[in-house]
Amino acid sequence: MNPMKVAVIGCGAAGAAAAVFLRRDGHRVVAFEQAPESRAVGAGFLMQPSGMDVLRELGIHERVISHASVVRRLHVLEKDGRDLMELSYAEIGQGMFGAGLHRPVLMSALTGLAEREGVEIRWGSRVETARRLPDGWELCGEKFDLLLVADGARSAMRKFLLGAGRDRGYAWGAHWFIGKNNGVFPSGDLHQVVHGTSQLAGFLPTGRETGGSEELISLFWSIEIARDAAMRNLPLDDWKGEILGLCPMAENLLAQIGSWEQVLTARYGDVRLRKWHGERLVFLGDAGHAMSPQLGQGVNLALADASCLAACLREMPVEKALPEYSRRRGPILRYYQLATRWLTPVFQSDHKWITPFRHAGFRVSQRLAPVRKTMTLSMAGMMRGI
Repeated sequence: MNPMKVAVIGCGAAGAAAAVFLRRDGHRVVAFEQAPESRAVGAGFLMQPSGMDVLRELGIHERVISHASVVRRLHVLEKDGRDLMELSYAEIGQGMFGAGLHRPVLMSALTGLAEREGVEIRWGSRVETARRLPDGWELCGEKFDLLLVADGARSAMRKFLLGAGRDRGYAWGAHWFIGKNNGVFPSGDLHQVVHGTSQLAGFLPTGRETGGSEELISLFWSIEIARDAAMRNLPLDDWKGEILGLCPMAENLLAQIGSWEQVLTARYGDVRLRKWHGERLVFLGDAGHAMSPQLGQGVNLALADASCLAACLREMPVEKALPEYSRRRGPILRYYQLATRWLTPVFQSDHKWITPFRHAGFRVSQRLAPVRKTMTLSMAGMMRGI
């Protein structure tokens, strides 16, 4: 394929990884990122084996994973201490694990790699419009042969190109905070405690900051988004009391929170596209398929998007490569979108009637090896789709 001039809107996981792959393949790549500098924000996340495969392709696996917490299992308890679900990575292979990471660790590695590879990153550049040309796109007065839209779940470029209504969103989200674990929570567990469908506290080992030595942990507390503002007008101790009533182990972590400003709100997207490409146009990562983080796949799917797109462009002309990208990614993306739409109200909703069915279903599934393995493969990002 002849070298192209490629515009990447957004320099998160999908955009930065795609930029590196395409630059290595000889294309000129310009990434437009609205942030004024390389400073990632966001809660800790769980890098799955599927995402680690892409880090190996990029050549930054060891650098990134050296800062991670090795997570061996998902352990979900009920308020009374009874086990609801336990999924172990050992179920799918010796040496398999998840990696709890502080988001800036990954993004520093990705953007640093992109700049070393020769990607031009234009920090502080918010691009919300583009003009279609016969053989490409015009952005900011420049012509590009290919446009990659990777500006996240609330993508301004997606809204401009496709119109509103693609993101249906969820009524529920989460409060989150990253603090020091201080040896309280098991370092190898993604630990969750639930009560009904309206209370869920999650504690994810989050590794260490770049240059840091303290083991971090991320708190996720399920909330109804419509109640967020009202909750923030209440005393912080009332909020802490709710969490402690569900999980007394959180006392040390909550003691590190002195004001509401330390508690951030995550809103979940549900972006629905029938295909992920157009004329000289591709949607990557959350811009194309944002979903609830119940299965923890956001970053992992974004990295796999980038790898798949680069492979398609290596193998065939751009006119064939983009439809092929949608064909290859479609089954996997549809599987995880459907799975998260089904799973989210089971753990985050006001549908109390679901609770006894959830308990019965998960307890039976834990005793059926094929079902348990499928659940673990789904968690690990290794399901091939539907």
